[in-house]
Amino acid sequence: MQMQDDRCSGSSPALAEWIQEKLESIVQKNKTTAVCAAVCEPEGLLAAACAGTRGFEDSQAQVDDLYNVGSVSKIYVTAAIMKLVQQGKVSLAEPVLRYLPDWRLADPRYPEITVRMLLNHSSGIPGTNLHDHLTLEEGEELFTGKYRNTPSYWQTVKLRARPGSFSGYCNDGFDLAAEVVEAVTGEPYIRWFREQITGPAGLFSVGVGRRLAEGYVKVACRDAEPEYYNCFGAGAIHTTVPECAMFGALFIDSRGIVEQAWLDETRRPQGTTFLQDAYDAGNYCLGWDSPYNRNRIPLGEGAVVKSGGTEQFTSYLVVSPARRLSLAISATNDSAVPWLEVLEDIGGEALKLLGKERKEDSGTGDGGEETTYESTFKGPGEEVVPHTPESGNCKRETPKTLESGNMEMETPKVPEPANTGKSTLLNVPGRYCGLAYGSTSIYRFSVLEGTPHTEATLYTEILQKGGSWQKKEELSGFQWDGKGFAKGEHDRITAEEYEGKVYYIRWGMAFCQKNSGYPSPGTLWPRLAGVCFTAKREDAAFGRICLEGINEENVLLFTTDHEEYPVVPLICDPWKDNETCLISETSRDGIVFRLEQEGDQIRLRMGTDTYVPSFSAG
Repeated sequence: MQMQDDRCSGSSPALAEWIQEKLESIVQKNKTTAVCAAVCEPEGLLAAACAGTRGFEDSQAQVDDLYNVGSVSKIYVTAAIMKLVQQGKVSLAEPVLRYLPDWRLADPRYPEITVRMLLNHSSGIPGTNLHDHLTLEEGEELFTGKYRNTPSYWQTVKLRARPGSFSGYCNDGFDLAAEVVEAVTGEPYIRWFREQITGPAGLFSVGVGRRLAEGYVKVACRDAEPEYYNCFGAGAIHTTVPECAMFGALFIDSRGIVEQAWLDETRRPQGTTFLQDAYDAGNYCLGWDSPYNRNRIPLGEGAVVKSGGTEQFTSYLVVSPARRLSLAISATNDSAVPWLEVLEDIGGEALKLLGKERKEDSGTGDGGEETTYESTFKGPGEEVVPHTPESGNCKRETPKTLESGNMEMETPKVPEPANTGKSTLLNVPGRYCGLAYGSTSIYRFSVLEGTPHTEATLYTEILQKGGSWQKKEELSGFQWDGKGFAKGEHDRITAEEYEGKVYYIRWGMAFCQKNSGYPSPGTLWPRLAGVCFTAKREDAAFGRICLEGINEENVLLFTTDHEEYPVVPLICDPWKDNETCLISETSRDGIVFRLEQEGDQIRLRMGTDTYVPSFSAG
């Protein structure tokens, strides 16, 4: 039922008005440009409301405006793959090469990558090619491979881990999944998806690009132009927020559009990890970030959550089969509002309303028994999945190890306590001290000895541009408890050793890594220390890349204009000393730089982008 106010809609006016008032209060307090939220049951839209303005103009935001849902797009391509699995046209266990026979990577392990590994983030593909910010130039057909996944890009990619060994968030894998859809169907992914899934579901706002936005108003951040992306499988979907919630409801009752058993399979945790404490990697479902385990609202077993972020928007989709609710929210990225918590508050209000209404409908009144909800999702080992050869778990492979070597670590000078008694430092494993590398930071860990009344304490520093070290307060002050370093009841840092490498883990995520040794940088890179390179094209991922220097561990230190201090350590192959590679097998992003000679001139290449020497980094 469409209400008269274009800021609200749905069959429950009371809930829609409650949501609208809540969102209005948030927008006014935080200066958010626009936000929209929706609550859906399989039977239809329960409530939707929005607040704010459309950004590019001062007109009032409405519930049928378009938002970019970012990585929630991964759930859309997952549904497309499952539709093709149902039809027998795709097998999750088959290598991607079966469907894309001309696909090539600069890594001999890529033939091991299966379709399932694309969807549970365990393919080993580094993450994203950093061209997400580019505006789509539409041709006659909206094919995914038009820009991002061209052969010239993929043939420069090296894997960060053996396929199937570790799940780490990967945008490029989902763009590749969209290309699988195109290869199998012979149609552009988004056209086929609209014909086969969103069209039959009555979701006509779902699309990508300017052409498929015609007839709608697209929200933007204040004084900004509406954004469009070309990473169709990974993050380019635009839709109204009510239709995003309605799409989520298909995972509760698919209405025959996709066989329900296959959509249920997407909600089963099936990520993989070789680290005991890195439980986040094992929580990945197919497309979904994880089961909903925050417990802020009682969504029951089988509930799942997916987040999405673009330059202008933050979005969330939460689906609860046990409560038969789908919740969606999208807001402009111009305020620091915890939007998932806002969506949880909305879901909690919906559950209260539904509980009251269902008791009244049953005639029990407020004094009757509370409605109970039965979960349709079974626990680990009991999941009901389609009986097909490809429905098993991913095979877990261990990554190859690097050759061991000695590594001298410089530790920060930390003042000794005034009264030093019996030290607990001897009980702390030595692996906690030294240098470790993440995708965008270098960490230096040190341990201060304890006293008779205190335990040993972990301190962390971050390397800054220019070579200085700065204490990282968020990662310092953790005290040894015999198993790791803890701060408070739940915050803990552990350093887990596996196959000659040490992985630092916090909140279930491995955020940095150190190896037993690093190979020599050869003769080319040291000659370029202090040199900056400028992009030849305006649409390159970076405008400038500088090789700041080479540290005591033979690690190359780069800065760019994209991140504060991204780090790309060293050489993938001792026989190819013109290349660098990603160090971490667990972190999301990865960049490979390579040097090429053109006459007397050296060029730096990253993917399909070319950079020429410009000036000194100093």
